[in-house]
Amino acid sequence: MRIAVDAAGREPGLLVVVQGVLDALWTGPGSEVQFRPVLYGPADEVRSALTELNASVDAVDVVDAPDIVEMDDLPHEAVLTKPNSSIVRAANDLSTGLVDAFVSMGNTGAVVGACRAFMGRLRWINKPALGVPLPRKKGMGFMLDVGAIPDPKPGHLLQFAAMGSAFVERVYGVENPRVGLLNIGTESHKGDERSRDTYKLLTRSPLNFIGNVEGGDIFSDRADVIVTTGFIGNVLLKFTEAIPEMLADRLTGTGLSVTGDGALADLDYRRYGGATLLGVDGTVVIGHGRSTAGAVARALRWASKMVRGHVVEAVRDRVFKTRRAVWLSNPFARGETIDEP
Repeated sequence: MRIAVDAAGREPGLLVVVQGVLDALWTGPGSEVQFRPVLYGPADEVRSALTELNASVDAVDVVDAPDIVEMDDLPHEAVLTKPNSSIVRAANDLSTGLVDAFVSMGNTGAVVGACRAFMGRLRWINKPALGVPLPRKKGMGFMLDVGAIPDPKPGHLLQFAAMGSAFVERVYGVENPRVGLLNIGTESHKGDERSRDTYKLLTRSPLNFIGNVEGGDIFSDRADVIVTTGFIGNVLLKFTEAIPEMLADRLTGTGLSVTGDGALADLDYRRYGGATLLGVDGTVVIGHGRSTAGAVARALRWASKMVRGHVVEAVRDRVFKTRRAVWLSNPFARGETIDEP
Protein backbone atom coordinates (compact mmCIF):
# COMPACT_ATOMS: atom_id res chain seq x y z
CA MET A 1 0.00 0.00 0.00
CA ARG A 2 1.35 3.44 -0.97
CA ILE A 3 0.14 6.52 0.90
CA ALA A 4 0.76 9.99 -0.52
CA VAL A 5 1.76 12.58 2.09
CA ASP A 6 1.62 16.32 1.53
CA ALA A 7 5.01 17.40 2.88
CA ALA A 8 5.00 20.91 1.47
CA GLY A 9 2.45 22.70 3.66
CA ARG A 10 3.88 25.50 5.75
CA GLU A 11 1.77 24.32 8.71
CA PRO A 12 2.69 22.34 10.76
CA GLY A 13 6.09 22.40 9.01
CA LEU A 14 8.16 19.99 6.96
CA LEU A 15 10.14 18.55 9.88
CA VAL A 16 6.96 17.80 11.84
CA VAL A 17 5.36 16.04 8.87
CA VAL A 18 8.46 13.99 8.09
CA GLN A 19 8.86 13.03 11.77
CA GLY A 20 5.22 11.93 11.81
CA VAL A 21 5.79 9.78 8.74
CA LEU A 22 8.79 8.13 10.37
CA ASP A 23 6.81 7.56 13.58
CA ALA A 24 4.05 5.89 11.57
CA LEU A 25 6.58 3.48 10.09
CA TRP A 26 7.77 2.42 13.53
CA THR A 27 5.24 -0.17 14.66
CA GLY A 28 7.40 -1.98 17.20
CA PRO A 29 9.59 -5.09 17.11
CA GLY A 30 8.09 -7.94 15.15
CA SER A 31 5.37 -5.78 13.60
CA GLU A 32 4.91 -5.46 9.87
CA VAL A 33 4.76 -2.05 8.19
CA GLN A 34 1.56 -2.07 6.15
CA PHE A 35 2.20 0.90 3.88
CA ARG A 36 4.94 2.85 2.16
CA PRO A 37 4.83 6.67 2.41
CA VAL A 38 5.30 8.78 -0.70
CA LEU A 39 6.31 12.33 0.27
CA TYR A 40 5.27 15.12 -2.10
CA GLY A 41 7.12 18.43 -1.85
CA PRO A 42 10.34 20.20 -2.87
CA ALA A 43 12.59 17.15 -3.22
CA ASP A 44 15.77 18.77 -1.89
CA GLU A 45 13.99 20.06 1.21
CA VAL A 46 12.32 16.72 1.88
CA ARG A 47 15.61 14.81 1.57
CA SER A 48 17.32 17.41 3.76
CA ALA A 49 14.65 16.89 6.43
CA LEU A 50 15.15 13.12 6.28
CA THR A 51 18.89 13.59 6.73
CA GLU A 52 18.37 16.00 9.65
CA LEU A 53 16.16 13.40 11.36
CA ASN A 54 18.79 10.68 10.76
CA ALA A 55 16.40 8.73 8.54
CA SER A 56 17.33 6.72 5.49
CA VAL A 57 16.15 8.22 2.23
CA ASP A 58 15.26 4.66 1.22
CA ALA A 59 12.56 4.50 3.91
CA VAL A 60 10.17 6.58 1.78
CA ASP A 61 9.61 7.63 -1.80
CA VAL A 62 9.96 11.31 -2.70
CA VAL A 63 8.07 13.07 -5.51
CA ASP A 64 9.33 16.53 -6.44
CA ALA A 65 6.50 19.08 -6.15
CA PRO A 66 8.11 22.54 -5.96
CA ASP A 67 4.93 24.67 -6.01
CA ILE A 68 3.69 25.61 -2.54
CA VAL A 69 0.00 25.98 -1.67
CA GLU A 70 -0.16 28.43 1.21
CA MET A 71 -2.84 28.18 3.90
CA ASP A 72 -4.45 31.45 2.78
CA ASP A 73 -4.50 30.62 -0.96
CA LEU A 74 -7.94 30.50 -2.57
CA PRO A 75 -8.69 26.81 -3.25
CA HIS A 76 -9.74 27.11 -6.91
CA GLU A 77 -6.81 29.38 -7.74
CA ALA A 78 -4.34 27.05 -6.05
CA VAL A 79 -5.58 24.06 -8.05
CA LEU A 80 -5.47 25.95 -11.34
CA THR A 81 -2.26 27.95 -10.95
CA LYS A 82 -0.07 25.50 -9.03
CA PRO A 83 -0.13 22.24 -11.01
CA ASN A 84 3.21 21.13 -9.56
CA SER A 85 2.12 21.53 -5.95
CA SER A 86 2.09 18.59 -3.56
CA ILE A 87 -1.71 18.73 -3.22
CA VAL A 88 -2.44 18.71 -6.94
CA ARG A 89 0.14 16.06 -7.83
CA ALA A 90 -0.88 13.74 -5.00
CA ALA A 91 -4.58 14.05 -5.85
CA ASN A 92 -3.81 13.30 -9.50
CA ASP A 93 -1.71 10.27 -8.60
CA LEU A 94 -4.48 8.97 -6.34
CA SER A 95 -6.94 9.29 -9.22
CA THR A 96 -4.70 7.22 -11.52
CA GLY A 97 -3.93 4.54 -8.95
CA LEU A 98 -0.26 5.36 -8.41
CA VAL A 99 -1.02 5.73 -4.69
CA ASP A 100 -3.78 4.18 -2.57
CA ALA A 101 -4.52 7.07 -0.19
CA PHE A 102 -3.69 10.75 0.36
CA VAL A 103 -2.91 12.49 3.68
CA SER A 104 -2.51 16.25 3.95
CA MET A 105 -2.14 18.77 6.78
CA GLY A 106 -2.37 21.65 4.32
CA ASN A 107 -5.04 23.95 2.88
CA THR A 108 -8.33 22.07 3.40
CA GLY A 109 -10.18 23.87 0.62
CA ALA A 110 -7.40 23.17 -1.86
CA VAL A 111 -7.31 19.47 -0.91
CA VAL A 112 -11.08 19.13 -1.32
CA GLY A 113 -11.00 21.05 -4.60
CA ALA A 114 -8.13 19.02 -6.03
CA CYS A 115 -9.72 15.71 -5.03
CA ARG A 116 -13.05 16.69 -6.57
CA ALA A 117 -11.30 17.87 -9.74
CA PHE A 118 -9.11 14.81 -10.30
CA MET A 119 -10.98 11.95 -8.63
CA GLY A 120 -14.53 13.17 -8.96
CA ARG A 121 -17.44 12.12 -6.77
CA LEU A 122 -18.52 8.55 -6.32
CA ARG A 123 -21.55 7.56 -8.34
CA TRP A 124 -24.88 8.40 -6.63
CA ILE A 125 -23.20 11.02 -4.43
CA ASN A 126 -23.94 14.69 -5.07
CA LYS A 127 -21.66 16.29 -2.47
CA PRO A 128 -18.62 15.11 -0.49
CA ALA A 129 -18.47 15.52 3.28
CA LEU A 130 -15.80 15.81 5.95
CA GLY A 131 -16.21 13.53 8.94
CA VAL A 132 -14.36 13.53 12.27
CA PRO A 133 -14.16 11.01 15.12
CA LEU A 134 -15.91 11.90 18.37
CA PRO A 135 -14.65 10.73 21.77
CA ARG A 136 -17.53 9.27 23.77
CA LYS A 137 -18.14 7.51 27.08
CA LYS A 138 -18.00 4.17 25.28
CA GLY A 139 -16.10 3.76 22.03
CA MET A 140 -15.86 6.35 19.27
CA GLY A 141 -18.53 8.26 17.40
CA PHE A 142 -18.43 10.04 14.06
CA MET A 143 -19.78 13.44 12.96
CA LEU A 144 -20.22 14.84 9.47
CA ASP A 145 -20.19 17.27 7.73
CA VAL A 146 -17.65 19.54 9.44
CA GLY A 147 -16.89 21.99 6.66
CA ALA A 148 -17.07 20.67 3.10
CA ILE A 149 -20.67 21.75 2.35
CA PRO A 150 -21.85 24.69 4.53
CA ASP A 151 -25.40 24.81 3.14
CA PRO A 152 -26.50 21.31 2.03
CA LYS A 153 -29.97 20.24 0.93
CA PRO A 154 -31.96 17.54 2.75
CA GLY A 155 -30.99 14.98 0.11
CA HIS A 156 -27.31 15.74 0.71
CA LEU A 157 -27.74 15.22 4.45
CA LEU A 158 -29.35 11.87 3.72
CA GLN A 159 -26.25 10.91 1.73
CA PHE A 160 -24.00 12.12 4.56
CA ALA A 161 -25.88 9.82 6.93
CA ALA A 162 -25.36 6.86 4.60
CA MET A 163 -21.65 7.67 4.17
CA GLY A 164 -21.13 8.00 7.91
CA SER A 165 -22.97 4.75 8.56
CA ALA A 166 -20.76 2.85 6.11
CA PHE A 167 -17.61 4.40 7.57
CA VAL A 168 -18.44 3.53 11.18
CA GLU A 169 -19.35 -0.01 10.21
CA ARG A 170 -16.10 -0.63 8.32
CA VAL A 171 -13.62 1.33 10.48
CA TYR A 172 -15.12 1.04 13.99
CA GLY A 173 -16.65 -2.38 13.44
CA VAL A 174 -20.10 -1.26 14.67
CA GLU A 175 -22.94 -3.25 13.15
CA ASN A 176 -26.00 -1.29 12.05
CA PRO A 177 -24.74 2.08 13.40
CA ARG A 178 -27.26 4.42 15.03
CA VAL A 179 -27.71 7.65 13.06
CA GLY A 180 -28.82 10.89 14.70
CA LEU A 181 -29.69 14.25 13.11
CA LEU A 182 -28.30 17.22 15.04
CA ASN A 183 -31.14 19.58 15.92
CA ILE A 184 -32.39 21.99 18.59
CA GLY A 185 -34.76 19.40 20.02
CA THR A 186 -35.52 15.71 19.82
CA GLU A 187 -39.08 16.13 18.53
CA SER A 188 -39.62 15.55 14.81
CA HIS A 189 -41.22 18.97 14.30
CA LYS A 190 -38.26 20.90 15.74
CA GLY A 191 -35.73 22.87 13.71
CA ASP A 192 -35.83 24.69 10.39
CA GLU A 193 -37.46 23.44 7.21
CA ARG A 194 -34.29 21.69 6.06
CA SER A 195 -34.06 19.76 9.34
CA ARG A 196 -37.71 18.70 9.19
CA ASP A 197 -37.40 17.56 5.56
CA THR A 198 -34.20 15.67 6.34
CA TYR A 199 -35.93 13.97 9.25
CA LYS A 200 -38.64 12.69 6.89
CA LEU A 201 -36.06 11.33 4.44
CA LEU A 202 -34.09 9.57 7.15
CA THR A 203 -37.27 8.06 8.58
CA ARG A 204 -37.98 6.44 5.20
CA SER A 205 -34.41 5.21 4.72
CA PRO A 206 -33.06 1.75 5.60
CA LEU A 207 -30.53 3.37 7.94
CA ASN A 208 -30.78 2.87 11.70
CA PHE A 209 -32.14 6.38 12.26
CA ILE A 210 -32.86 7.10 15.92
CA GLY A 211 -34.24 10.62 15.41
CA ASN A 212 -32.96 14.05 16.37
CA VAL A 213 -30.08 14.51 18.79
CA GLU A 214 -29.12 17.69 20.61
CA GLY A 215 -25.80 19.35 21.34
CA GLY A 216 -25.59 17.62 24.69
CA ASP A 217 -25.68 14.24 22.95
CA ILE A 218 -22.54 14.81 20.86
CA PHE A 219 -20.19 13.11 23.33
CA SER A 220 -22.76 10.68 24.69
CA ASP A 221 -23.48 7.14 23.52
CA ARG A 222 -26.86 7.96 22.01
CA ALA A 223 -25.79 7.90 18.34
CA ASP A 224 -22.83 6.39 16.51
CA VAL A 225 -23.16 8.83 13.58
CA ILE A 226 -24.22 12.46 13.98
CA VAL A 227 -25.27 14.32 10.83
CA THR A 228 -25.27 18.10 10.45
CA THR A 229 -24.50 20.87 7.97
CA GLY A 230 -20.93 21.84 7.17
CA PHE A 231 -21.49 25.28 8.71
CA ILE A 232 -22.70 24.00 12.08
CA GLY A 233 -20.27 21.08 12.08
CA ASN A 234 -17.26 23.32 11.47
CA VAL A 235 -18.26 25.71 14.27
CA LEU A 236 -18.66 22.76 16.64
CA LEU A 237 -15.34 21.28 15.55
CA LYS A 238 -13.42 24.53 16.13
CA PHE A 239 -15.17 24.99 19.49
CA THR A 240 -14.26 21.51 20.72
CA GLU A 241 -10.68 21.96 19.48
CA ALA A 242 -10.37 25.05 21.69
CA ILE A 243 -11.49 23.21 24.83
CA PRO A 244 -8.19 21.35 25.50
CA GLU A 245 -6.17 24.56 25.25
CA MET A 246 -8.51 26.33 27.66
CA LEU A 247 -8.45 23.41 30.08
CA ALA A 248 -4.67 23.11 29.87
CA ASP A 249 -4.36 26.66 31.21
CA ARG A 250 -6.89 26.11 33.98
CA LEU A 251 -5.62 22.69 35.04
CA THR A 252 -1.98 23.67 35.48
CA GLY A 253 -0.80 22.25 38.77
CA THR A 254 -3.87 20.06 39.36
CA GLY A 255 -2.33 16.80 38.16
CA LEU A 256 -4.84 16.50 35.30
CA SER A 257 -3.80 16.80 31.67
CA VAL A 258 -5.34 17.05 28.21
CA THR A 259 -2.18 15.74 26.56
CA GLY A 260 -0.42 12.40 26.67
CA ASP A 261 -2.41 9.85 28.65
CA GLY A 262 -3.99 12.24 31.13
CA ALA A 263 -7.54 11.89 32.38
CA LEU A 264 -8.84 14.42 29.86
CA ALA A 265 -6.57 13.43 26.96
CA ASP A 266 -9.49 12.14 24.89
CA LEU A 267 -10.48 15.77 24.28
CA ASP A 268 -7.24 16.50 22.41
CA TYR A 269 -7.96 16.53 18.66
CA ARG A 270 -4.34 15.61 17.93
CA ARG A 271 -5.06 12.07 19.14
CA TYR A 272 -7.33 11.39 16.15
CA GLY A 273 -5.23 12.22 13.09
CA GLY A 274 -7.65 14.26 11.03
CA ALA A 275 -10.90 14.52 9.14
CA THR A 276 -11.95 11.99 6.51
CA LEU A 277 -13.17 13.22 3.12
CA LEU A 278 -16.03 10.93 2.11
CA GLY A 279 -17.82 10.91 -1.23
CA VAL A 280 -14.83 11.29 -3.54
CA ASP A 281 -13.43 8.30 -5.43
CA GLY A 282 -10.43 7.76 -3.18
CA THR A 283 -9.21 7.58 0.42
CA VAL A 284 -8.35 11.06 1.72
CA VAL A 285 -7.51 12.23 5.26
CA ILE A 286 -7.09 15.94 6.03
CA GLY A 287 -5.28 16.81 9.25
CA HIS A 288 -5.16 19.98 11.30
CA GLY A 289 -2.68 22.67 10.30
CA ARG A 290 -1.28 22.61 13.84
CA SER A 291 -0.85 18.85 13.96
CA THR A 292 1.99 17.31 15.91
CA ALA A 293 4.15 14.49 14.59
CA GLY A 294 1.93 12.10 16.53
CA ALA A 295 -1.17 13.42 14.78
CA VAL A 296 0.50 12.98 11.39
CA ALA A 297 1.40 9.38 12.26
CA ARG A 298 -2.19 8.66 13.35
CA ALA A 299 -3.52 10.16 10.11
CA LEU A 300 -1.38 7.77 8.07
CA ARG A 301 -2.50 4.77 10.12
CA TRP A 302 -6.09 5.99 9.81
CA ALA A 303 -5.79 6.17 6.02
CA SER A 304 -4.21 2.71 5.95
CA LYS A 305 -7.10 1.28 7.96
CA MET A 306 -9.63 2.86 5.57
CA VAL A 307 -7.93 1.29 2.55
CA ARG A 308 -7.83 -2.14 4.19
CA GLY A 309 -11.50 -1.78 5.16
CA HIS A 310 -12.56 -0.86 1.60
CA VAL A 311 -14.39 2.19 2.94
CA VAL A 312 -14.77 3.87 -0.47
CA GLU A 313 -16.59 0.88 -1.91
CA ALA A 314 -18.77 0.54 1.20
CA VAL A 315 -19.75 4.22 1.04
CA ARG A 316 -20.76 3.96 -2.61
CA ASP A 317 -22.87 0.87 -1.96
CA ARG A 318 -24.58 2.27 1.14
CA VAL A 319 -25.50 5.57 -0.52
CA PHE A 320 -26.94 3.77 -3.56
CA LYS A 321 -29.11 1.47 -1.45
CA THR A 322 -30.26 4.33 0.78
CA ARG A 323 -31.22 6.62 -2.09
CA ARG A 324 -32.96 3.82 -3.92
CA ALA A 325 -35.03 2.83 -0.89
CA VAL A 326 -36.10 6.41 -0.18
CA TRP A 327 -36.97 7.11 -3.81
CA LEU A 328 -38.99 3.91 -4.15
CA SER A 329 -40.91 4.66 -0.96
CA ASN A 330 -42.27 7.89 -2.47
CA PRO A 331 -40.78 8.95 -5.83
CA PHE A 332 -43.12 11.92 -6.21
CA ALA A 333 -42.65 13.51 -2.78
CA ARG A 334 -42.84 17.27 -3.11
CA GLY A 335 -39.72 19.29 -2.43
CA GLU A 336 -37.28 16.40 -2.07
CA THR A 337 -33.94 16.27 -3.87
CA ILE A 338 -33.80 12.49 -4.24
CA ASP A 339 -33.66 11.47 -7.89
CA GLU A 340 -34.01 7.92 -9.17
CA PRO A 341 -30.66 6.05 -8.84
